[in-house]
Amino acid sequence: MLLALPATGEETTALLRAYEQAGSPSTLPASELEAVARAYRDARRWTLAIELFDQGERRFPGQATFAYGHVMTLADAGRPHDAIERGQSLVTRRPGDPDAHLALAYAYGRNAQPYAALEQASLAYSLAPGRLYVVRAYVLAQQDARLPQSALQLATAHPGLLNPSQIRSLRADVAAVLTRAASADTRGEADRHALADQALAQYDQLIPQWRALGPEAREDVRRAEADRLQALRARGRMRDLAARYEAMRADGEAVPDYALGEAASAYLALRRPETAVPLFQQSLASTAVAQDETTLGADRIGLYYALSESDQNAAANAGLDRTLAALPTWILYKGDPMRRPNPAKLDAELARALGALYQGDTPKAQADLDRMVDEAPGNTSLRVARAETWRARDLPRQAELDLKIAETQAPRSIEVETGQAETALALQEWRQARLLRDDLMARMPEDQAVRRLDEEWAAHQKAEWRTTASRGASTGSQVLGSQDASIDTVLYSPPLDDNWRMFAGTGYSEGRFDEGDGHYAWARAGLEWRARDLTATIEASGNRYGHGTRAGAAFSAFVDLNDHWQAGVGGAVLSRDTPLRALKHDITANTLNASLRWRGDDRREWVLTLTPSFFSDGNHRLEASLSGRQRLYTAPRVRLDALLDLSASRNSAEDAPYFNPRSDLTILPALRVTHTLYQRDETRWEQQFLLAAGAYAQQGHGTGGLYTIGYGQRYHHSRAFEVGFLASGTSRPYDGQRERSFNFLIDVTVRF
Repeated sequence: MLLALPATGEETTALLRAYEQAGSPSTLPASELEAVARAYRDARRWTLAIELFDQGERRFPGQATFAYGHVMTLADAGRPHDAIERGQSLVTRRPGDPDAHLALAYAYGRNAQPYAALEQASLAYSLAPGRLYVVRAYVLAQQDARLPQSALQLATAHPGLLNPSQIRSLRADVAAVLTRAASADTRGEADRHALADQALAQYDQLIPQWRALGPEAREDVRRAEADRLQALRARGRMRDLAARYEAMRADGEAVPDYALGEAASAYLALRRPETAVPLFQQSLASTAVAQDETTLGADRIGLYYALSESDQNAAANAGLDRTLAALPTWILYKGDPMRRPNPAKLDAELARALGALYQGDTPKAQADLDRMVDEAPGNTSLRVARAETWRARDLPRQAELDLKIAETQAPRSIEVETGQAETALALQEWRQARLLRDDLMARMPEDQAVRRLDEEWAAHQKAEWRTTASRGASTGSQVLGSQDASIDTVLYSPPLDDNWRMFAGTGYSEGRFDEGDGHYAWARAGLEWRARDLTATIEASGNRYGHGTRAGAAFSAFVDLNDHWQAGVGGAVLSRDTPLRALKHDITANTLNASLRWRGDDRREWVLTLTPSFFSDGNHRLEASLSGRQRLYTAPRVRLDALLDLSASRNSAEDAPYFNPRSDLTILPALRVTHTLYQRDETRWEQQFLLAAGAYAQQGHGTGGLYTIGYGQRYHHSRAFEVGFLASGTSRPYDGQRERSFNFLIDVTVRF
């Protein structure tokens, strides 16, 4: 019939040779004329085939097969519009003829109109459901229209209708439809996960079956393996995705271009950006990907992040800027007179703003996100991104406000809940953070952001050990001694009932003075309370400094008034800040302190501190200090900060065995350069340069210059380990005599 299989190549060649040697179309009977026309069509000699079908229509108007062949050959010849016009005319004349509808369906299909083709194939099937070639055409039309489930069901009900290869193709299409549905953001989280799991279950069943068939199913296996990568990504199983991709490469299988972006995204999520970069670039160079705007946009953004995390910020920024310049702000859809915002443009702008955040340019990130949120206040992703920026700027309460608004729009969103949990940690809302973390881990443990949150929560739950040690040398300093050293270590327990931590520590310091060496050892233990807006500690200590063991105590409390202001108070009996030279002479000090901190954001802050001390020899000291920091310059790897320290003191006693100026004043502005040597995710290695020049004025001894130069490094490995050192040299006057000192300071923090 109409869709009968074409003749073999040898039969076609022999028929056409015989016709061209002796035949004449005007004398051929209908059956032979149709056979010759079909032979020309099978040989892809469209012009001659069309002429013969047209002649057959004129000579034998009662035989519709010529009309069917004419329509289909016009479609084959690259004239789909002519084919559709002739096919529509044919259907109008013969509305009850299923073959007429199939011919028109063929024309629509060749013109990339699968749904119009399906409509005609469906009409043909309703007219002749018992004709197997009609059923076959209907099944294939359903497959082309991305309805493989019903196509497979119908094909299964007619054994032998399709060959094994076509059945495998349909089964792969069914799994692919599930994968596409699982990847759609419009579906709920539970639905997406269920669909992805169904798709993966089908791939796990089909791939071993098809692999056992050998070479005949090799292409089907390759396609199913590639499609499984997309399903794994939809389920968030990035480790499994990378493993399957590597297995395909190891087996020598060519990975289709459309799956390269999936593999690249997996490596990016697994913090292997150098591996992701060439895969994103290869995917973007693919013709197939270039025709898919959604995949193209996702790969461009993925490449941007991969380049940024590979420390190729200039290339990342330039590439995304080119993308932004090429993307229109508005797009028009066919048949819709209203212009619509371009989602690809918004995604790229959001990536650029977050890129500025990750590269340290927090003001630009905030300005860009402020503008975008103002233009699209109902966009949840924008609010979540701005909340992340607020947290990076040390403004967690601002982040909380944005996330509350986002929660009203998408209360069960993974990104909203993750942002809320991270904000809760920043605000010391431990119970809320725990509940959110538990919910997220139950719902989406494979998600990259959820895994990072879990790592942060796990670090918070660990015990913490801190140690600070210093070693110094000076030209007979009356403050620290000519040779000084100190070490202090404290161990904190894991959190108890969310808010409490116990701690215990010990320390030692020594110095060399004209009258002999001074030694001081202490041990302490206490409790720390951490909650929203309040951090407080209380401790008891034992102190030995050459005059027996003396008991001491201390407390402190810091209250956050809002994101910008913090007030603190504290006090100590037998303060560890008592000068070592005073302790050598059995002179102790009790202290009080009050502080007020203003933090504008991550780039500027000021701290005012007032500390009265009451020495056991009757001396009363009052110290006041004002310290500030202002960011001057930021680049992806370099930061420049201006620092200022102002301090003054006054003592009631004039004669004491320790350094005790009647009054003094220190003015010390400084510049600090921080250079990032290496950064990968939470691992960071930095070096610092410090240069300070100011003045020191002491009552009765005039004013002299004060100079400090320093160099240090700091290594931060995830959230479990941090170590840093600072070597500095200082030149300053004491009692009118210039003294020089060198100091080496090291600190270590370990969580376990």
